[in-house]
Amino acid sequence: MIERAREVLAKAGFYLSARHNERGISFDIIARKDENLLIISVLTNADTSRPHDAKELKILADALDGSPFLLAKHGGRRPLERGVIYSRRGIPLISLETMEDLFLEGVPPYVFSAPGGFYVSIDSELLRSARKQKQISLRKMAEVAGVSRKAIQKYEDGMGVDLEVAMKMEEYLGEDLIMPLDPLDHSKDLKMEALASLEGFTEVQRFIFEALNSVGYRVIPTCHAPFEAVTSDDRSVLLSGVGNEKGEVLQRKAKIVSNLSSITEKESVFFLQKRYTKINLEGIPLIERDELKELESTRDVLDLLRERKKEARD
Repeated sequence: MIERAREVLAKAGFYLSARHNERGISFDIIARKDENLLIISVLTNADTSRPHDAKELKILADALDGSPFLLAKHGGRRPLERGVIYSRRGIPLISLETMEDLFLEGVPPYVFSAPGGFYVSIDSELLRSARKQKQISLRKMAEVAGVSRKAIQKYEDGMGVDLEVAMKMEEYLGEDLIMPLDPLDHSKDLKMEALASLEGFTEVQRFIFEALNSVGYRVIPTCHAPFEAVTSDDRSVLLSGVGNEKGEVLQRKAKIVSNLSSITEKESVFFLQKRYTKINLEGIPLIERDELKELESTRDVLDLLRERKKEARD
């Protein structure tokens, strides 16, 4: 499924993150096209999605100004319907076929699944104006649709409508009421929060997180990403590796983060206990903890990052 999804996105003109074999990462694909940044987790069955992975997808989407969604074959025991948007743990969920229609054919889904069945969003203003223009009472509209007058009033106020009810109203009014849906237009209900507790982190991570906070950064730790934190201020967002890895482990991690930095168009940096002899790895500046102690502002951090990137190019 991951390979098929990558093929669809590539055909649609997206730049894709490189394939990785690292376990425990909450996303499988990050893709960018123009202003759209997608953070995608691919599952065989959507019901196997884990709460902490969903939370991290939301954190990353909010921090990177992207759109998270899940791609799956099944939801429970049933295959996902084509052209329908589902939801798991507050994240849009679609089938591969729905993604193909959206990105390759330009055909958006029109139906969303919710407890009780399939629903659509309708043009509530058009419903109200068409009903009044044709001098149709709420009672008559309710009879046609097979619902209550109160339900019609709620539809005119913007409430989702059962698919069959919406089709009855469209046919009776002779109007196209059903509106397309955009799975990328998600509700960012989990905003970035400043680091509240350092419990559970290593000594090196605690020191670096505190130092970054002290110079003015918001630090959002990650547990299921190839970097340990998203670090941001009003000017920039940094994909921040934090720790004391070395050798092959650090090299592999740097290769992944460097690629993600390119796809997301965000800066990246590794804050380490010791940076050894290098100042740059896979294009990522390395800053050791003793150097970080000497920096007094977020601008100082950015200046050092850009200086090290320039030195590496030279």
